[in-house]
Amino acid sequence: MVCIGVVIHGPVVIDSGRAVKLLSLLSGISRVEAILAGTMGRAAVIDASLEDIIDISSNHKPSESILKMSSSCDVVLLVNEGKSIDSGLAFGKLVYGKLGDINVPLFQIEYGDAGTAGKPQCTIIPWTFAHHRLLDQLRDLLQATIMHPQPDNRTFFVNGDIIRRKIADVRPGEYVTVNGIVIGKALSFDIEVVSQAGRIIELKGGELKPHGVEKLETVDLTSAIIRSGPIRPGIFLPRVLDHSSTGRAVIINHCAEDTFEIAGNADLAVVIGDDTTAIAGDLLSRLGIPMIGIIDGDRDGLADHTQVPRGSVIIRVSAGNDDVLGLRVQDKVFHGKGWKDIGGTGFDGILSEVMELAGDLVEEVVEY
Repeated sequence: MVCIGVVIHGPVVIDSGRAVKLLSLLSGISRVEAILAGTMGRAAVIDASLEDIIDISSNHKPSESILKMSSSCDVVLLVNEGKSIDSGLAFGKLVYGKLGDINVPLFQIEYGDAGTAGKPQCTIIPWTFAHHRLLDQLRDLLQATIMHPQPDNRTFFVNGDIIRRKIADVRPGEYVTVNGIVIGKALSFDIEVVSQAGRIIELKGGELKPHGVEKLETVDLTSAIIRSGPIRPGIFLPRVLDHSSTGRAVIINHCAEDTFEIAGNADLAVVIGDDTTAIAGDLLSRLGIPMIGIIDGDRDGLADHTQVPRGSVIIRVSAGNDDVLGLRVQDKVFHGKGWKDIGGTGFDGILSEVMELAGDLVEEVVEY
């Protein structure tokens, strides 16, 4: 029997129920293996109790997951639900461009177009094997349209050490992130990120956020993960997984999307930054791990309606000082490492150390 590998990208196609419906339909015609690509999708899989159906045990980029699947499956499907077919195509093209040689059929199942009367429309994009026999079978099974990608719709342009990259389907008011860091806000529908010698210098059609750019340091725009808008629209009650005590604390400093990897076996996380605290806290709530969040009130709103784990404490410091306190905590509490043993004093002991380092920077403390 043919094996179909399914790489599911992001939370939206899971939250909408289309991913699980697709897997059910495919299981009627083939053996199916499904894996998730993307961090926030993990929260969606947990909330929907699908972790026995969709593999969330590792955190890989879509291209890495496709290559992994291609070694054991006869066909690979990349499943996505973008804001529109244009953004879905742009996403698929970027993923395909990172694959190199792939010798199995790769078809993108894209739900990123409302179609007629607001009904979601399924589009199949064959990135390889454009005339494979399974293509027509999938079209009929999913009541889909087949769209062959155009040979060249360039999204980035290189001129010496300057790289310009267009962002598809951005709406005014949306935040733009590069590798998980907010670098600015869109002010128009036509947005372009510009870098020189690996440093972002401009957000054409938008307002650049220098503090975010500073956190990125250097970046390759040809391979960077760039997003716009909220990372998981909607309101969802978290499903809390069982957690085994390990007696370990970890620090999450502006890398919220690595929360599962960093804190998966911890009892406490110290989290630095407003948006990082919001996103990491939402993920930690699924793991049942409390946090000490350090913020300064400059949240961009990248993630709406997020959850805070029970037993957490959020410390708001004066403007611009969350990173300052974060560096102190990294140095004095964690001794430059990413983790430490909590010891006999437990959560309260770590909190006491953080509060002592914060001193008169503290403006508000909220317990959950």
